Amino acid sequence: MNITKHIEKVERLEKTLKKLDIESDWESIVEITYGIALNYIAIICERKLNKHIDTHKGLPKFLDDNNMNELSTYFRELDVLRQGRWYGGKHNGETAEMAISIIEKLKSVAKGVL
Repeated sequence: MNITKHIEKVERLEKTLKKLDIESDWESIVEITYGIALNYIAIICERKLNKHIDTHKGLPKFLDDNNMNELSTYFRELDVLRQGRWYGGKHNGETAEMAISIIEKLKSVAKGVL
C-alpha cells in the first residue's frame, strides 16, 4: 500500500474512532487504534526509510533494525494494551485513553514527516 492509501485509511479509522464512547466502546477503540498505529508507522517508515511492512508480525523487529526505537516502543505499548484487553484485566475507559494517547504520539511524529 502506498502513503496516500495509508493516509486515507487513517482518516477513515479516525473518523470512526470519534463516534465511539470511551467507556462502553473501549474494546473497539483499542482495536481501531491498533489499525491506526499500523498505518501511521507505515507512513513514517515510508517517508524516512522508503520502505515499510503492512502487518504487525515482525514490526517491532523491523523498527528496531531500522533505528526507529521510538516507534517500536509506541507499537509495543499498544500491543500490550491490545493483548491485555483480550487476556488481562485492563478493560475500561482507562485502556482506551492510553491507546488514544499512543496514537496521538504517532500522529505527531507522522505530521513531522508529511
